[in-house]
Amino acid sequence: MNKIIFICSPYQGRVEENKKNAVRYARITAMSGDIPIVPHLYFPSFLDDNDPNERMIGISKGLELMNICDEVHVFGFDITEGMKIELDYAKEIRKPVRFYDKNFNPVNVKTITVDERANAKYREIIRNLKMLK
Repeated sequence: MNKIIFICSPYQGRVEENKKNAVRYARITAMSGDIPIVPHLYFPSFLDDNDPNERMIGISKGLELMNICDEVHVFGFDITEGMKIELDYAKEIRKPVRFYDKNFNPVNVKTITVDERANAKYREIIRNLKMLK
């Protein structure tokens, strides 16, 4: 049976580049047989991400979508504030999480403490998540 995968990756900052990356993550996920859920590609198409109220509505609705997902997949080592909210929620609801670099290579959670790509902020944010190998 196909898994429903919540895609957690940067949106703010370099928005156009980040959208292209999110599309790539969704495509690879879909081509592998799973169903990608990418709220940061969907909600900004009709909610204004520059309006704080509309941004929070989009993030809130994204968290509701996470409830129906089997796993959360995190891409890259730069955790934005929106991603931190998503990961805090994943921790709260004990949603299994997998980590990948920007090139879709799995991150080994056993060696994350010595992985030079993961800074202290990253390590702190992912602490106590229900991590998948």
